[in-house]
Amino acid sequence: MPPLQSNDGKVNSVAFAPNGDNVASGVNGGLVHVWSVLTGRPALPPLRGHSDQVNTVTFSPDGRLIASASADKTIRLWNAKTGFIIFTMNGHTNAVNSIAFSPDGLLLASASDDESIQLWISDTGQRVGDPINGHGQVTCLGFSPDGSWLAAGSPDFGLARVWNSATQQTIPFVIRSQHFVTALAFYPDGSSILLVEGPAIRSVDLQSELAPPRTTFAAQSEVFMSLSLSPDGKFLASGSEDRTVRIWDASNGLESSPRPLQGHSGAVFSVAVSLDSASVISGSVDCSVRVWDARNGESKLQPLLGHSGPIVAVSLSSDGRLIASASTDHTVRLWDMHTSQSVGEPLRGHSGTVNIVAFSVDGRWLASGSQDKTVRVWDVALGRLADFGLLQCAHYIFAVSFSPDDLFLAGADAGGVVHFWRTGTNKSARSPLQANSKAIRSVAFSPDSTRVLCASNDSNVYVWNIAAGHRVLDLVGHADVVHSAAYSPDSRYIISASWDKTVRLWDAETGKSVAILSGHGRPILSVAFTPDGRSIASGGFDETIHVWDVEAALLLPSKTKNDPLSKLAAATIDSDGWLVGPSGELLLWLPEEYRGHVLLPPCSFIIGSYLVELTVNEEDGRHHWGDQWAGCWRSNMGLSL
Repeated sequence: MPPLQSNDGKVNSVAFAPNGDNVASGVNGGLVHVWSVLTGRPALPPLRGHSDQVNTVTFSPDGRLIASASADKTIRLWNAKTGFIIFTMNGHTNAVNSIAFSPDGLLLASASDDESIQLWISDTGQRVGDPINGHGQVTCLGFSPDGSWLAAGSPDFGLARVWNSATQQTIPFVIRSQHFVTALAFYPDGSSILLVEGPAIRSVDLQSELAPPRTTFAAQSEVFMSLSLSPDGKFLASGSEDRTVRIWDASNGLESSPRPLQGHSGAVFSVAVSLDSASVISGSVDCSVRVWDARNGESKLQPLLGHSGPIVAVSLSSDGRLIASASTDHTVRLWDMHTSQSVGEPLRGHSGTVNIVAFSVDGRWLASGSQDKTVRVWDVALGRLADFGLLQCAHYIFAVSFSPDDLFLAGADAGGVVHFWRTGTNKSARSPLQANSKAIRSVAFSPDSTRVLCASNDSNVYVWNIAAGHRVLDLVGHADVVHSAAYSPDSRYIISASWDKTVRLWDAETGKSVAILSGHGRPILSVAFTPDGRSIASGGFDETIHVWDVEAALLLPSKTKNDPLSKLAAATIDSDGWLVGPSGELLLWLPEEYRGHVLLPPCSFIIGSYLVELTVNEEDGRHHWGDQWAGCWRSNMGLSL
């Protein structure tokens, strides 16, 4: 995704919404911008009201509010859905630099150059009590996990203070340091606080000034700038001036042994599968290409790093030797599949984001399509543009594909047109096919090269007979953009992936939907069959890769309705996080952070940062299900149904 450009001043602060869909930014021009992460476009008109630069922005824990603090001495609360101003909080006599919501979202703390800290009620905008004075300049604010304590760090004499957020009474001592306090974090139990103090991070017991530090984390030479404690308090991540992030064991202060983090840290834009069905390749917004074992989801190689922008597409050569990756940095890169090393120099020439790459079957050519409205064909052996390789189009190119017989190269554009060229030339193979007026996100040939399918922004998949030039199937059922589609190796099925968070399996002859696979928590961007046809890999905005069992997917409609887990497998996830049954019944609500990480059949495994498995508790001889779903909670409370 290209940078989000506002052109009205330096960006001083950014903050993600709790659901990750939007990001807010505060700028020198006194505006707050809210952007859609999915589209890269403004989600709201600029939020206007501040008369001076916006120093910091943050979302409330429930995502309903955006708070902004400004050099104009005010704090403003905005409705995060409409952008309407709710309250303006006046009270500070100088620029407001730091703000923080309490965990329950009821309180907002602010710190100003007037050397005061103020608490506000977020529902009314009213000030709570008198300002907390005497702390000096504040560099960081933070609430304890239960919201009962508010801590502030300062560069003045290297100190920090902690107050009871209800009574505003400070604990009986001031925490002093030999260095500026630049960041802080509470332990999950709220008994201690971590302070970033130059080249060290120190824990302080809040119950007694004389209690020894729980742990001290010391660096060799660099200066710490930020920290984050894991929710269970077991690990600490620190950011330093030397541009490194370190992981520490919070129990002993020792740096953890380096180990690869499982899963991408950004949306998975593209997946591909090796010809032997043994490996899944993925490209992500985190600028990495990764290779996974298709049998168990384990990482097979170190991340392939080199692009300076998000990875939009990946492709694997048919001999399994080379990986190609396309990026928003306008380049294409080649990687050795076995050594994870970059092959040659980046392929340069596109003047816009490269949206797609595809190898010819014989591995001689690599095609790339870009927002610069061109398809470029590269000579793989020579590592340069082929002599015929610049193919001009009228619109952005989102999809390219070589036919299985290697006779044709197809390119699909944002105007709903599919172009055909003869492989190895710039000659048109037939007149273009006009699918519709919407962007085509994916194009794929049938295994016998007689048909081509197009996945479209209009939520449909269209199948064309290439020789006759007419449409033979319309696959209708998705509720949002279809971003990716492909044929099964035996031509029996078509798979499609959509922004509606589902993967659909279709009968390739009749166009009938035969299975709906639900489990991703956010829009799905890429889908592919394994060459043996037994599995499907899909990746999307939830930062996970799901691998599905095709045989189990085809059996979904015949699953026993009395089996709770089988019933969940046939469910879909609505916008509120409910798993919804075939008849529209609400089956199970998933917290937002779990969506996309729940393993249910026919999903074989999930490649991600973590995994949630649902089981049926039969200890009391009953399923807590349907209108008795609250029985699990009631049983824990000592109640019976």
